Amino acid sequence: MCETVTDGKPVNTAVVFSTHRERVSCFTVFDPVPEDTFVYHKWFHRDKAIARIKLSLKPPRWSTYSSIHLRESDKGPWRVEIVDKQERRLETLRFSITD
Repeated sequence: MCETVTDGKPVNTAVVFSTHRERVSCFTVFDPVPEDTFVYHKWFHRDKAIARIKLSLKPPRWSTYSSIHLRESDKGPWRVEIVDKQERRLETLRFSITD
């Protein structure tokens, strides 16, 4: 998890983010990628599904990210579940939003 992605790299990685930053991003790297495929970043706030973002992957190695804009009402616990095209969970990333 990071504040933004610049030149293909995560900037200011953390597990707690302020609503004043206005955005949080989930950056993921896949290596190896044997064939063209896709994954989903599934964003949850307090266990409620907020977004499901489809991201393409291409061989041999690929990095990608998705982002959400933060609002005052977004404070609290969050998670992003990274799942493959068969909906198998590959990773769960947890973070929090504060003032």
